[in-house]
Amino acid sequence: MRTELLSAITTAISTLTQFAVSQELPWSQGDQPLYLKNLKKVYVDRTNLTQTTLIPLVGSGAEVYQNDLTTLVYVATDAKSPPSQLDSLITKILSTKDSTGIVNFGTESDYTQELTQDVIVYTFEFRLNIATT
Repeated sequence: MRTELLSAITTAISTLTQFAVSQELPWSQGDQPLYLKNLKKVYVDRTNLTQTTLIPLVGSGAEVYQNDLTTLVYVATDAKSPPSQLDSLITKILSTKDSTGIVNFGTESDYTQELTQDVIVYTFEFRLNIATT
């Protein structure tokens, strides 16, 4: 899901000149995450998978599983002078949940914001449900 989300976000925000998308994972350099070092750059983290039984099939020994995929996306901006395109960035990133091209039966996205010194960190969470046997 990370690759599809990264591609969808890159396409969605391509018209926003104040922001860029990094191909790198949001790893830390020293004790500081890259998104705090590189403001106005969007970082997409690895996808986490949680698998639960959706439908137990009696007698066949098989089950239908629900795979819950979760991916976090980070971007940080200066709290004192936020970019003029920030609201548009938030809207465009949240809307990419429908543009991944992954067949699913449920997708959600939301975000939180956290003030760290004079930087606001926006953390977007994308949740996607797919079924497998």
